Amino acid sequence: MMKAMSIARVRISRHAAKRLAQRGISLEDVHLVLRLGRKLHRTGVTFYFFGRRQIPRGLERELERLEGTTLLVRNGYLITAYRNKRAIAVIKKKSKRRARRSPVLGMSPATEAPLALEVDLWGRCA
Repeated sequence: MMKAMSIARVRISRHAAKRLAQRGISLEDVHLVLRLGRKLHRTGVTFYFFGRRQIPRGLERELERLEGTTLLVRNGYLITAYRNKRAIAVIKKKSKRRARRSPVLGMSPATEAPLALEVDLWGRCA
């Protein structure tokens, strides 16, 4: 009975669905950032940053609202999303290696599989 959203093989956690709704980021926006955004691996998480340089020519007007959108993905799950036009500088300063291996909230440390907390997210974020 577990139903989760999937965008380009990335599942969206309950926390991320809440943050997407709060920040006005649609699922199409998430797909664009995952596809076109700059990908950086830091602190055990993959950051997808969509900056001015990632906007394709000719689409500046349509996609300028996405400038600064950052997605955090770990183990195939979208953890959170936020907007900060200068986030890339902060992300680059982070260590490439994580100091200590700690499980993500809602993930089982032994299997790193989602717990029963994941339920019908389509109704909550749409």
